[in-house]
Amino acid sequence: MLAETDVRKLTALFDRVHFRTLDEVLREALGSGADARALRLVTESCAFDHAATLVFPSEPGQVADLLGGLGATPTSTVPSVIVRDRLARRFGRPVEELDVTIEHFAVGAEAGCPRGLEIFCLSQAQAEPAMMRREAREDNESHLALRVRNPGHDRLRELSTAMQRLGLRADGGGYNPAEDEAAGGRTVFYFAVPGGARLELFCSGRHRELLAAHLGGADTVPAPHALLNLLTGHWAARAVHVMARWGIADLLTPVPRTADDVAHTLGADSQAMARLLRYLHGIGVVQAGKDETYALSPVGELLCADNPFRDLTALYGQEFYEAWEHFEHAVRTGTSAFGATFGIEHFDYFAEHPDAARAFDRAMSAVSGLVADSLGRNHDFLPGTTVVDVGGGDGTMLREVLRTHPEVNGIVVDRSHVASAMTAGERLVSVTGDFFTEVPAGHEVYLLSRVLHDWSDEDCVRILKVCRTACPEGGTLLVVERLLPEDGTRSLAQPWDLQMMAITGGRERTSSEYATLLDEAGFAIQATTELPVDLRLLVCRPTGNRP
Repeated sequence: MLAETDVRKLTALFDRVHFRTLDEVLREALGSGADARALRLVTESCAFDHAATLVFPSEPGQVADLLGGLGATPTSTVPSVIVRDRLARRFGRPVEELDVTIEHFAVGAEAGCPRGLEIFCLSQAQAEPAMMRREAREDNESHLALRVRNPGHDRLRELSTAMQRLGLRADGGGYNPAEDEAAGGRTVFYFAVPGGARLELFCSGRHRELLAAHLGGADTVPAPHALLNLLTGHWAARAVHVMARWGIADLLTPVPRTADDVAHTLGADSQAMARLLRYLHGIGVVQAGKDETYALSPVGELLCADNPFRDLTALYGQEFYEAWEHFEHAVRTGTSAFGATFGIEHFDYFAEHPDAARAFDRAMSAVSGLVADSLGRNHDFLPGTTVVDVGGGDGTMLREVLRTHPEVNGIVVDRSHVASAMTAGERLVSVTGDFFTEVPAGHEVYLLSRVLHDWSDEDCVRILKVCRTACPEGGTLLVVERLLPEDGTRSLAQPWDLQMMAITGGRERTSSEYATLLDEAGFAIQATTELPVDLRLLVCRPTGNRP
């Protein structure tokens, strides 16, 4: 049967499509503070076409039975390649394991202006409990679709500007010549709504120039507006950092609170706190309620005290933020801004500052924990295998691999101040070592997770050669890194490339650049798999070129 959360989701979606005006739907999605002029342009230029969400039925026909009972009329069922691929990437699953369909329904046809429901369905047998819980919480595939009535070039530019003013961010799009074929095909522009939802704007015809600008990230707003948007980036970072440092996320859970309540608890100015929370709502970190209260969005939940992403946020707002003051030095000299700021390089600094080192390890475990489950499912760790996590920090990544593979053993290798603080287990041991000189030899699997991007090409080859010396001929090297896109498309690897230049003196690389380094050290890439947050798993095998 359908989970109770899916029943509530479908019922609420039907009510929204059947009974709400477009203005009401947009205000609900964007918040009461949405720009009134921009909102009016959208409602006057567009019609509400359909709304969509993802659910997990246990048997066929459950969605149709529920929505049919509410008054919706089923129209078609088709496979969904796009949502299937997104789920596969998001959860690190092979696409062939996911059979996603789209069930279409018409709502309100009796009024002469039918709207639609687009329900993505993945059976509970193919979904994992963690997937269903996360999607119930985040509703990643939820979107609203608006049809542009008279899609001239100027009107589409005005709508794109309006989306910017409403706080929406360009989030992909495309052209399909098979849809609205008589009108020249259909162009779709996707936008991300603060807080996690998506909005789809579509129109007849092919609008090549505007779509290219949208996909390329080039704003269709005037250049001064676009530049000012870019210049506010560090303001968002500082606001989120204050939220993390002051524990505001913990004050907004489990029940929402007003700005006055939060300010009183923290001994802060009420008006200033109201302005901060209003801004955090605008960038999707908190959600504003109708009674002037604020609650956490899925992003804001990451800033609670028990989440390592809070430590990550604090780290990026302290030492790392200070180092960026000398970013010009890094660009001019090719050496790290961190060293110029603190007079000592990144890893040596943490070796000399134990409290900062522990905070750093907790921060790094935020992404490690996110990736670990996906790694465990994307690589077949054979029973009896010993995995050597080189530079494995506090063991978060390897500990998760061992949890899901009870017949696998693990060794974490790191510097003495890290290894001594790690909690070992029955199948997990910690070894003090220097990956520039030697790592435990003769084991089946060696793991380098987000290690190589910290170092220069020359240092990477040194590390890889040490691993090749230790790795037997039938062994495996697993490399987890972000890959710079070969075609220049957007990726988290691009900003993190500058972060590496500023903090560690390292860099992100393309797949071909890693292949060159690996080849020099005696490895070859056999397979590449997508992991969360734009990371990739490179599965490498030894070649005959032992160093």
